[in-house]
Order: sequence, then C-alpha cells, then structure tokens
Amino acid sequence: MELFAGLKVLEFGSGAAGPLATRYLADYGATVVRVESRKHPDFIRTLRLTPDTPGGLDASHMFATLNPNKLGIALNMQLAKGREVARRLVGWADMVAENFAPKAMAKWGLDYASLRELKPDLVMISTCLNGQTGPERDYPGFGGQGSAIAGFNHLTGWPDLEPLGPYGTITDSLSPRFVALLLASALLHKRRTGHGQYIDLSQVEGGVVCLTEMIVTYAATGEALGRMGNRSRHVAPHGVFPCAAERAGADRWVAIAVHDDEDWRRFGRAIGAPPWTADPRFATTAGRLAHVDEIETLVATWTRQRSPQEVTTTLQTAGVEAGIVADFADLVQDPQLAHRRHFRQVEHPVVGPHLCETNAIRLTSTPEHIRRPAPCLGEHSEHVCRELLGMSADEWETLAAEGVFT
Repeated sequence: MELFAGLKVLEFGSGAAGPLATRYLADYGATVVRVESRKHPDFIRTLRLTPDTPGGLDASHMFATLNPNKLGIALNMQLAKGREVARRLVGWADMVAENFAPKAMAKWGLDYASLRELKPDLVMISTCLNGQTGPERDYPGFGGQGSAIAGFNHLTGWPDLEPLGPYGTITDSLSPRFVALLLASALLHKRRTGHGQYIDLSQVEGGVVCLTEMIVTYAATGEALGRMGNRSRHVAPHGVFPCAAERAGADRWVAIAVHDDEDWRRFGRAIGAPPWTADPRFATTAGRLAHVDEIETLVATWTRQRSPQEVTTTLQTAGVEAGIVADFADLVQDPQLAHRRHFRQVEHPVVGPHLCETNAIRLTSTPEHIRRPAPCLGEHSEHVCRELLGMSADEWETLAAEGVFT
C-alpha cells in the first residue's frame, strides 16, 4: 500500500516551486493531474529550446526530471469550456496546488473563494513570490528574485566584493518542501475534521525563516550580518581548500571545519604535526581567528598536495570534520547515493533514458516508486477526461474539436 494511494491532486503552475511539491505526493502513490496549455506551456519546457529541437516542447530534460509520476492534460483556459473542464477536475480532486501570480486563478474563476462554493471541503495551496496579501503581492517573480529579497544574496560572497547569490533559485528549491509538508498536514486535518482549508505560502518568507541565525542576531544586537565567504565568525579554520586534481581539467576542493581547540590538536596530529600546528598563536580559537589569513594559507599548502578523498579520509579518521566539495560527476558516481538509489533511470518517450532524482526520504513500509515518466504535453487528456471525470466519448470528441484540449 502506497502512502498517498487514492489521494487526488490537481496541479496548476510551472517551473520548479509547484511541480516539485506535488511530486512528493505522486512518488508515494497520489494521482496528480497537471494542467497545461500549448498556448502557455510550462516555461521549463521552453528552456534552451530551438525551432529545430527534436521533440519540441516534450524534449525538455529539466521538465522530465521534475515531473515523473504525473498525468498531463492540456486545457485551453482562454475558452469558457476549458475553464469548465478545470472546475470539473476540481470536483474530482481532494486538493489543488498552484504557483501562479495571485491574479491568475481568480481571472479563471478558480480562486479559493470560488472553488470553495463548488467543493466546501477542498484543500488548496497557493505559493508565489510574496504570498497572496500585502503591498507586494502582485509582483511576479521566481527564485532568482526570491533569493535576493529573502536575504540570501546579501550573505553570499566575499566581504570586499558584490553579493554573488547562491547558485540556482534557492527559494524555488525551499518552498516545495514546505508545500508538501503543508499539504500532508492539511490532508490529516481534513481526515480528522472533514474540513478543508486554504494555505497561502510566500516563497520569500519561506526563505527568511531559513536564515534564523541572522534574524536572531539582528534582533538581539542590531548587527546585520554580511558576507564572509566560507569563513565563520566563531571558529577557524573553516572553509574550502584547494586539492590536487584527480582528472584533467578538474577543479578540486575540500571543506574543513575545526570547531574548537581539541579539534585543532586532532587536526595537527592527523596531518603529521608540522611545526606551524604547534605555534602558540594558533592554540586557541581566538588566536586562530586573529590569524585566519595565515592559518588558511598554511592549511592550503597541505591540502593542495593531496586529493580531496585523501584529505577527507585523513581528517575524518582523526575526528575532524571534512568533506569533498562534490561536483556533479561525483554525485552520479557516489556510492552512498547509489546505495540509497537516489538516482533512478527513467525511460521517456521523447527524452529517452535519463536519470531522475528521488526525494531523499525513505519510508520502510511505504517506499516511493517512479511508475511513469513525466507527461508529454497533453498526453493524458483523453484518459483524464474519460476515465477520471467519466466524460462520454461524444462529449470528449466535441470538446476536442472545439480546441478545448490545446
């Protein structure tokens, strides 16, 4: 028995923030129907797409990795009959998830206030950049803006240079985890009480709550923490250090953190006790912080002559925190990830065989499964209408002829 078997989810949205969230449910057995349109496809389908790309909108590797286990229906929401099919799907669903800008669902008559009249016990979640209320509610955006607005960019980089920002769209990666948890919680509430509810998640606020140390520090002291590169305010050495390349063209690094004076002594013994590790200036955390530039240079002279694996093994064996700064080749070949089957191979009809990540959670009694590849655009339109909604063949053919499923 799969954890969410029997759960019916209707998904509107695009990008990563919405689709990643519902995939948690789909991987554990929920039936997730994803609504798109050929007139307005998910923008992820169009990334790096050229007019001569074989397979067109169905050839996106990124879309394929984000959306396995889902059914896809194409609905022309500009048509009244397309919107009516969407409302019928709401009647079928237990919950609705969307990540459009605030006005989009209301424009179609699919906002929560309207849908609650149709289905009083509906669970619905909306997640957009700034949430559904407030003076900035209508500002559209995605994780690139969210990272900056939430404060991540201010903290990322070096103190004498401009903010770099974390790689990727960090709030788009954080918010789906909140959404999945909130939907599961709302489902429990509904099963216990019979009542649905509406959840409004701001992606920016979801990012802010992940910066607790910075918020608490400012509240307590008035100090606005800023960029420190890879260093720590509290301990040294703390950062990434260069290593010898194991393959041509590789840029190899290792992360090391020495948390206290005993850690420093363990570090010194592990690397063969060179004289500088016994320097009294470095014997205390305060001393190491005062001489952090010199410390980092000396540590780098040792790491640079060794592979990241050698450095990691040497220090971990001695009880000092260290880890390889993995690149994506490392991740695909990592034995720990392989043991847990983090990457699964999926056969997509257009993309072909490709690796797809799982969700990092392992439930012993109800394991996750990748049962089908991501849908081609509109691939399951007839199945959804005929089998899930009970639409007659005549009605399906009439609506299709009128362009509803485009």
